[in-house]
Amino acid sequence: MESALEFLLVRLAARGISLEQIPSLIRDVLGIIAEGGLFSTRMVNDYLESLGWSSEVLDDTCFQLIVYILESEWGYRVQCYQLEESHSQYYH
Repeated sequence: MESALEFLLVRLAARGISLEQIPSLIRDVLGIIAEGGLFSTRMVNDYLESLGWSSEVLDDTCFQLIVYILESEWGYRVQCYQLEESHSQYYH
């Protein structure tokens, strides 16, 4: 059975991210969400693009996997909210 990290690596590679770039991408995502706040995948992608990453580098699944790994492997605590009106997920 594939681990969350292995699944994330495969998904990011399919999106054109090299294995060498993945640690930097995860560090950048952590840097964006570390101080807390409300974040959607779109918002994180906008921040990442301002840091030089390609547009829409993450899909919802990749972002959720990164959050899961941060929580399960690194002890980082992230809350997720499902908003009824737009069916968007926001992370805090």
